[in-house]
Amino acid sequence: MVLRQDQRQTISQRIDPKLIMANAILQKSTLELDETIEVELAENPALEAIDREPVCPGTCIDPLACPDCSRRRALREADDLPVGAEGADDGRFRPDYGPRDNTYDEMATIEAEVTLQDHLRSQLRAAVTEADYRIGDYIVDSLDDNGLLGTTIEEIAAELKVDVADVTRVLRVVQSLDPPGVGARDVRECMLIQLRSLREEGRGNGLAETMLETHFDEVVRSRYGKLARAMGVTVDKAKETIDFMRQCLNPYPANQFRPPWVGKARNSKAAVRPDVAIHRTNVGYEIEILGGESSVLGVNEKYRETYDAIQRGDTSLSEEERKHIVEYVERAELFIQHLKQRRRTLKQITRCIAEMQQGFLDTGSRAYLIPLTRTHIAATLGIHESTVSRATAKKYVQLPNEEVVPFDLFFNGSVSIKSEIEKIIAAEDPAHPVSDQRIVEILAERGISVARRTVVKYREGLKILSSTRRRR
Repeated sequence: MVLRQDQRQTISQRIDPKLIMANAILQKSTLELDETIEVELAENPALEAIDREPVCPGTCIDPLACPDCSRRRALREADDLPVGAEGADDGRFRPDYGPRDNTYDEMATIEAEVTLQDHLRSQLRAAVTEADYRIGDYIVDSLDDNGLLGTTIEEIAAELKVDVADVTRVLRVVQSLDPPGVGARDVRECMLIQLRSLREEGRGNGLAETMLETHFDEVVRSRYGKLARAMGVTVDKAKETIDFMRQCLNPYPANQFRPPWVGKARNSKAAVRPDVAIHRTNVGYEIEILGGESSVLGVNEKYRETYDAIQRGDTSLSEEERKHIVEYVERAELFIQHLKQRRRTLKQITRCIAEMQQGFLDTGSRAYLIPLTRTHIAATLGIHESTVSRATAKKYVQLPNEEVVPFDLFFNGSVSIKSEIEKIIAAEDPAHPVSDQRIVEILAERGISVARRTVVKYREGLKILSSTRRRR
């Protein structure tokens, strides 16, 4: 074997570290950005935070002579530059201290946790009369943490001084509410209710219902042989049916409504901090980028003076000292530049979205959301689609009505279909509610082609019951 050495020229792509850093900062949320700034301040001695509040509230007689007003103006001009352009300010990163009539209130963005009882009562009011609601409300209060009824029908009737038949009738209504299985008197009844609900949606399993009704103990103990002989099926079929019940049924239907200290909370986004705020003004909408409010970032004056001296070549520092000064000063300048770049990019993307979704911002109704894609935003601004995706990923917007929503809401192409489904169901006859298949047909008449399973998915996402359970 002969070993040889030869030289070859190859072309390869390498990502600029500056681009990696810029994309990483652009993708960070407000909380992550604040943490990144704190880390950079701790690691880079050339970067400093000037903690000060503006003295002028923005109402002075001569704004051009006022340092605070001039800084605000420079910041606004930098925000309005095209994405990728360099600002003409002094290099420091500052938040916008402009006066606000509707300041950001963190408490206003905290959504109250919805309990199981609140969730059921909201459905119960639309399903029963005022007289029956009193019975239903008592039943709801009698449910345990798992969503099962913790008392007997006879005890409820005696307590409310009503007939047992009335309690039984209202209990059936409670058992038809969401989540399926709630209000059952035991686990067996809970699972049967869930199987009947699946049957109404076309995903039922008759063998599973029969097993639960007649051989519940064997089902609990997974005795496949006894179940197979009793049902007249193979052992594999019995095992397949038990697996179906394990995957599709939940003996504790209320576990998603438990408080956070007990289990998984119903709403994992109960409290979020917006990254962008949209304010309504007399001349339109104003975009405010949140984050970094506590400090002004800049390069340390001593490091700056020494760096300028090094660039002029009139310094007597050692090679190691010069390397230290140059590295950290340029790192601080680059970090501040990327922060301003993130601010400009996010502001321009939000302004573009606000112009296209003005109907939604004016009314707050999702019915006025128009189908919008990140590709369309990128083409409008002349930037890459990945830039829009990074800028809006996992970020939230505070609307003019103080509601906080994710950026994904503006890019949800299904919102118009969901809105049509809501309108169709809202206009239905309560005695003869429209089925999912009928909704498909109505949407087709309106020029919207969707599958039945898509309608079911959107309806469930809107927390709307099936037609059978909506009938009054």
